[in-house]
Amino acid sequence: MRQHVYSLILLIAVPLSLTGQSKTRPQTEKVSLARASRLIDALPEADPWLRTPDASTLAWGESYVMNAFMDLYDATRDTWYLREVASRGARLLEHRDDRRKVADGSGYIRPAWSMASKYVVAEGVLKDKEGNIIVRIRSTPSAYNNFTTVEVIPQSDDRFTLKVRNEHFKRYETYENLSLSDTDGGFVKQVVDDPMAPYSTRPGDYHDKKSNLVRIEFIKPGYQDSLPPQQVALSPVPLAFTGYLGVIYYPMLRFSEVVRSSPRLKKLLPYAESFIKAAEESYEDASRRLWREGPRSDEGYYLMCEKGESLPADNVGQPFNYLAKHVCAQLALYRLTGRPEYLERSEKMVNLFKNRLAYNSAEDLYTWNYWYEPMTTTGWKPEDNISHNVKLYEGKARVEDISHGGHDIHMVMAAYKMGIGFDRADIKRFANTFLKNVLTPDRKKITRLVDGTGDYPAYFNSLHQWLVLSEVEPEVARAGEYIYNHRQEETLPFTAKLLSSRRFTRK
Repeated sequence: MRQHVYSLILLIAVPLSLTGQSKTRPQTEKVSLARASRLIDALPEADPWLRTPDASTLAWGESYVMNAFMDLYDATRDTWYLREVASRGARLLEHRDDRRKVADGSGYIRPAWSMASKYVVAEGVLKDKEGNIIVRIRSTPSAYNNFTTVEVIPQSDDRFTLKVRNEHFKRYETYENLSLSDTDGGFVKQVVDDPMAPYSTRPGDYHDKKSNLVRIEFIKPGYQDSLPPQQVALSPVPLAFTGYLGVIYYPMLRFSEVVRSSPRLKKLLPYAESFIKAAEESYEDASRRLWREGPRSDEGYYLMCEKGESLPADNVGQPFNYLAKHVCAQLALYRLTGRPEYLERSEKMVNLFKNRLAYNSAEDLYTWNYWYEPMTTTGWKPEDNISHNVKLYEGKARVEDISHGGHDIHMVMAAYKMGIGFDRADIKRFANTFLKNVLTPDRKKITRLVDGTGDYPAYFNSLHQWLVLSEVEPEVARAGEYIYNHRQEETLPFTAKLLSSRRFTRK
């Protein structure tokens, strides 16, 4: 086995589809350490950040590989896996914004990792012939703003046509006879801006219909000349996204707890201490700016970002899957540091989730939503002044999917083991969610949502996250291995988690 192996896993919406890591295999071959070793040897050696310098690369790629190594250590007690986590974790920290001395779109340098791809808003400018900025434009739908382009086509008498396109959404908007004068009926801001634009967007060709793709953020006062012809591709606005902190730090803190608990691992202690210090730095910044109490007195959450920053849903609470990994990380920090604030925040995030579970008594299982209020209930209107980027949101409850739901399950088990929020009966109910809703009755296929509806095979590789339930209900691991052995694909995290979970199936 190589001394150093590195990962390149770059998917967001479907974590651990593992491009470049999913392998076909004979159905008769069983889960084994030899298979895990082959998957490790197949990992790319290059630092994934160097190819795609974005926080999502670490959150939905490198963190999964480090968790897999921790699972393999749990299964084997081979310290090679710990040394690999130490090396990768140290490398990962080098890319944090403050270590690189790089500011995000706010102008501040944060102890977090910036993302600047399809999940943030995008901006661009229109200039005069001398290169002076005359107009600033921002694209704010829920995602893929980096695909938005704006073209200026001059007309006569200081008027112009504006063409706005987004190839991902296949949406094309055209506005003619526009002016930069606010006393003119063709004033570009009045014609283009739509305070009632929805969070999502639809395909099609639209002529002189208010924009669902862009907003006019600034027009230079008093400018009277015609804009020259130009075409601008809007650029993502970087954001040091705190929602990724728990996802990224969790395997590093797992490592730190193992190392601190064993004198034989004292050579790795400097890595463990550096990981703890780094996580505390990041949460100190995030909690100071983004932690909010409520909606109930025993609940709390983190905001997606500060109002006016570059996530479309700015100034809105993070969905459950991000909060879930914050709980996992902060409960570990509480055990490692004894600081009560980590426990207190974790309890409030757990309560926020638990208080919104739906119990199916007939099947003795839980279902739940991706988000919570106001996203799931009232939403908001422009006059509510909640979000700078999304002026209107029509609240709608959306059932959690089984991929993001796997993060929620990690929180449930982490809390249960600390005696917070959940008891053994609760864990049995979540296990039933997996066995009865997530898997089909023949245990050869999966559904899309935790209520047992929908179909999305790409979520298969996220099932390994649910296997933590096998510590209480071993049938989860047995069912997980059964479906894994009937699929013509494999990943390192799934294999590693199955090997680790065998501790519980053999009891």
